Amino acid sequence: MSDGKARTWDVRGIAWWLPGLAVILSGVLLYSPFGVSLIEGRFVVAVAMLLLGASAAARWWMTRTDGEAPRRLVHARRSLGVEAVLAAGFGVLGIAASTMPVSLSLVWVGAFWIALGGCGLLAGARRDDVVVASAALAGWQVLAGAILATLPFRTGLDFTAWTILSLVSTGVAMVVRGVRLTAPLPRLSALRWWRPAAVSVQLIVLAVVAGWYGTVVTQAARQDAEQARLAAFYEVPQGVSPEPPGTVIRSSPMSLPGVNGRGQRILYWSQDRNGAPTVSSGMVWTPLTEGADRPILNFAHGTVSLGAECAPSRQSGIAASMPWLNDALGRGWVVAASDYAGAAGTGDGEHYLVAADQGRDTVNAARAARNLPGTGASTDMLIYGVSQGGLVSLAAAAQSPTYAPELHLVADAATAPASDIAGILRERPPQLLDGWAVVPFLTTQYAKAYPQLDPNALLTPQAAARNHELAEAGCAATPFAALFPRLTVIPGMGDYFKGDPLADPRWRRAFEDNRAPDMSPGTPVYLAQGLDDQLVPPKFTAALVERYCAAGTPVTTQWNPGVGHDNHNEKAVSPRVIQWFAAHLTKTPTPNNCPDPLPTR
Repeated sequence: MSDGKARTWDVRGIAWWLPGLAVILSGVLLYSPFGVSLIEGRFVVAVAMLLLGASAAARWWMTRTDGEAPRRLVHARRSLGVEAVLAAGFGVLGIAASTMPVSLSLVWVGAFWIALGGCGLLAGARRDDVVVASAALAGWQVLAGAILATLPFRTGLDFTAWTILSLVSTGVAMVVRGVRLTAPLPRLSALRWWRPAAVSVQLIVLAVVAGWYGTVVTQAARQDAEQARLAAFYEVPQGVSPEPPGTVIRSSPMSLPGVNGRGQRILYWSQDRNGAPTVSSGMVWTPLTEGADRPILNFAHGTVSLGAECAPSRQSGIAASMPWLNDALGRGWVVAASDYAGAAGTGDGEHYLVAADQGRDTVNAARAARNLPGTGASTDMLIYGVSQGGLVSLAAAAQSPTYAPELHLVADAATAPASDIAGILRERPPQLLDGWAVVPFLTTQYAKAYPQLDPNALLTPQAAARNHELAEAGCAATPFAALFPRLTVIPGMGDYFKGDPLADPRWRRAFEDNRAPDMSPGTPVYLAQGLDDQLVPPKFTAALVERYCAAGTPVTTQWNPGVGHDNHNEKAVSPRVIQWFAAHLTKTPTPNNCPDPLPTR
């Protein structure tokens, strides 16, 4: 090395930047359809490990000396030798066990980074050393390994996301180090501000990452403990004979922060569209004061994912998605909310968007509320649903007069309803990420509800390989910080559908059979929609308004400019829906917007 102001070209930099480029390429391969298959993905990671081992071996060879070597160099050389052997061993292990379970894969990669970073730290890197890693890179590898090995979310998506991040960041650091060694650049040490600034940035990044991960782990541990406590409640009793729909199997008190009412978690009998008995869970809320002849507000929730712990009655933060709850309780109403049959641990997942099945689950939640002692529930029923629940609420309202004639349907409201599944799939809106984000719920559960349907008729091989995992990988209520890595991986996973999702006539017929049903004459309907909704495009709600109005159904509409498919829409809609319901309970006239022009047609 030169003692002047310029750094001379050093061949040893090649041992950094060349393997570094290959490691970056490995991360890019994972962020592609090639990485969707876990077997090929683990093979890519194993090859990257061998490349890192080769880099360490090349630097070990470059440290050979003919005479007495400095003690520090001998120490670094030993660490490089250990690093090379460990990296090669981990790589060979990964190739030999390429079908290892996901959980073991996370531990395998995590242990590799911890070992690699540990060798770098033990080597005692100095500022201008050319043969061992910088302390910052080694520290990052140890941190990345600890996160991977202890990650509370054990899915293939998590494995892919965090391994991509670890590979790319390590590869970039290696390339930068190699370029600095091989390019004749001025000494950075001449810039007195550089080193303290770099150290400060590294410490800030370390603190942020450690704080974030600590929060995720704490939340996950708290949630796991709570879900373990709740699991027994949702176990369906074995050997019991089915009872009439709406019969309560068991109930248990529940509370939610900020909710001014008495809550009960319930397990009750329901039915599917063919009349077969099913079991659903849900919630019933009553005002704090005693009362009788209370109207029932029957709520149909939106998409929450298929994991048992995702069901609304198992989520401590679910009240945030029900901003109208205290208003309804304050008016003296009973609130019933179904989880839908098969959810929460009562079966193998809800029949997602099978309108007739989930409509019956919703109606039977109102029956259960009436059968639950102490609610004071009357026969008057209001139904309110959002997104997925918007379709479910319309299906419940359409079935109610004949399926549950003992209940008096007063009015129905639906916000951004998924009223035309076939049309939405044909539209392929951007938020669907070509299917990956939402449609796994649909394809996995339709195949259960309709045994004649084969998901492989619709899905690419990479989608078929990950379909069930994606459907159960995370709850809508999971902190975004925990979901973010998965959401960043999905766009790199290639096409979800083979082509037109409606090309298969059996699937198309099933989707079309589950569009929003026609209403019984005279049933008032409130339809609300955000005009910037990219998941359920407004034109489908507009078409539903046209259809209902043409059939003589009185429709009140609310169009929200600048609002998408999110909680902002619900906050804008729910106060007016509650007031609209109250008007119908007192037989106060409400607007019929059928004559009004539609903003999106």
